[in-house]
Amino acid sequence: MPAAANSPLYWDTSALLKCYAPEPDSGAFRSLLCDRPRIVICFMHQIEMAYALRQKESRGEIVPTAARHLTGLFDRDADDGRFVVVPWGPDLVRAARDVLEQSSSGQESVPIRTLDGIHLAAARAVGLPGIVTTDKRMRAAAAALGFDIVDPT
Repeated sequence: MPAAANSPLYWDTSALLKCYAPEPDSGAFRSLLCDRPRIVICFMHQIEMAYALRQKESRGEIVPTAARHLTGLFDRDADDGRFVVVPWGPDLVRAARDVLEQSSSGQESVPIRTLDGIHLAAARAVGLPGIVTTDKRMRAAAAALGFDIVDPT
């Protein structure tokens, strides 16, 4: 069942990154971000965003010193309550193990990387129907687990 137009969505770092660092399809992701009343992320985003932005800077995709500035903007948005943050805890650990079991059993086994499993578990732990991600492996795993993949492009 597709995620309703006003339902909260879980945003993977790969998609959220496009809202802070310019990429050819950033406009579509920014529009989706503005259109949704609640954006859900997990505790890992503040770490992953800083690393991803620094990698973009080291590859020359953003100007020197932009990573620190953009990380600060993301942190400010998080501190201002722009995002609902799923915290680390026993519920998330159980959900991550469930994701692993479900994705690796049966005929339709889908390999999931650890951090992708944690992201999917965070979305599942709070009962979200849809995920925004641009990562091909994450998309395959999310689809196999029954999530609606929301792609604004």
